[in-house]
Amino acid sequence: MQAFIFVAAALALASAKTLDIRALEYGFCEGAGEPLTFETFTITPYPVVIATGATINIELIVDLMEVVPEGAKVKLDVVKKGLLDIPLPCIEVDGLHLGSCEYEGQTLLDEGAAFLCPDFFPEGQGCTLPLNPGKYGGAAPPLTIPELPDIIVDLLGSGTYEVRVHAIRPDGSEETCIFEIGRASCRERV
Repeated sequence: MQAFIFVAAALALASAKTLDIRALEYGFCEGAGEPLTFETFTITPYPVVIATGATINIELIVDLMEVVPEGAKVKLDVVKKGLLDIPLPCIEVDGLHLGSCEYEGQTLLDEGAAFLCPDFFPEGQGCTLPLNPGKYGGAAPPLTIPELPDIIVDLLGSGTYEVRVHAIRPDGSEETCIFEIGRASCRERV
């Protein structure tokens, strides 16, 4: 999930510029349950270069310790931090929803089935909810950054961003919350 969030946040910042990410911090939100552990989370190259046509390699392995039930949802809150924090709305770019969006858990699995299943799932786990405890993840194929509108780049090209991932149970209560804070600067490519 961290890889998904990082990629979504990174895509919201990119185009024909270099995004230099020097600090990346992540963990569980204060008071949140910890139903999984992060065994591996690596991103290369580092610092990350986000520009049209650039590639990013992500490896993520998590050990899920609790069942993710049918009907679970994932809610993202993306905020550009500053004197006045700016929540980023959910926007669609070439069919990809970026920003503060909410997703049905099964829809995420369905849309990622060709990419995720079966290689990123434990043996015997289908690409469907409920997800049973076990190790999930691996090294993803390289991600190539598409071209994004200049207005997104100009608006979001540098700063500190906080992404909170809320895992929501079918009854609407929160299972856990994971945060990621990235500090980035954007400059013209030379």
